[in-house]
Amino acid sequence: MKKYFFSTLMLLLVMASVASAQTKIDKYCQVLVGNNNYTLYLKKSSAKISFGDRKELFAPKDTTIFQQLKKVNSLTTETDVLNYMSQLGWSVVNIHAITNKWEVIYFKKEFDRSEFAQ
Repeated sequence: MKKYFFSTLMLLLVMASVASAQTKIDKYCQVLVGNNNYTLYLKKSSAKISFGDRKELFAPKDTTIFQQLKKVNSLTTETDVLNYMSQLGWSVVNIHAITNKWEVIYFKKEFDRSEFAQ
């Protein structure tokens, strides 16, 4: 009887973990830091966040997500961008520079699929 109970319990745990994994989705965004007259690390920069061109691919039901992320546009250093996005739960995927004028920082965050429009 104990063996049957233990096997059933293990099966339920495995099924629950598989089911929860299917409800998660990764979302990405890009932040450009710099400006056209900017030499990296020498002058004050500006930040601009992008969610991509196809709005339906980043369409959270809760619009406060956009409000929080749009605050990135008021930041002026790479460090501030990294700290702010980390505070919101986003992780860095990649960072690279473009012609010593712009740094491109890619972020990723895991969401529940139910938080986004289908």
